[in-house]
Amino acid sequence: MDRLLLAALALSLVCCNRQTDCPSFPEEYREWLPYNQNEQVEFKAGSARQTFLFNDVFITRQYTIGNTEACNCEAFAHANSAVDSVGNIQLLCSAEKQKNRYKFVFEFQHYGTHSSYYVPLALDRFIFSIRNDGNYEGASFHNSIMIGDQQFDNVLVVENDTLAFNKADIYRIYIEKGRGVVRYDRRSGKNYTLIDL
Repeated sequence: MDRLLLAALALSLVCCNRQTDCPSFPEEYREWLPYNQNEQVEFKAGSARQTFLFNDVFITRQYTIGNTEACNCEAFAHANSAVDSVGNIQLLCSAEKQKNRYKFVFEFQHYGTHSSYYVPLALDRFIFSIRNDGNYEGASFHNSIMIGDQQFDNVLVVENDTLAFNKADIYRIYIEKGRGVVRYDRRSGKNYTLIDL
């Protein structure tokens, strides 16, 4: 038993007492979160419009961890929009590496107004994962899908599990590889589709 303990201790010293080059957030997973700083995306449902300006985008780049830090590398990305002034909605997107998968979270934060301040009222959250073996969890993958008269390729459809409790305003989203969210469906019946700018 003492030999095993000494071997584990020696391995941890070797691992954590050297510098490690950590890779940047992989481009293959970035394609599901493709937003750039100051990029604007607009959606429509009939005559209604909602616009999201991504004013907070971050992606980990290659970096080196030193001998006082943990042995494992982290990789994450996020793209957060400003609050849409018409619908009082903010789109928050993030992804992080977790052992054998990348976990993605897309959130629509709903705001109300109190005096001159925005006050968060509700949150519709969509979570899915892409495993290292290429399988998806929490989403269904479609090679091709028609939304209205538009065809979208390589699309993930993610549904909000709170719909049964009548809590979800936005209850389904469609995410196209390389373009991000291309549609979101609201309980009101207004389904917003991406407009190419």
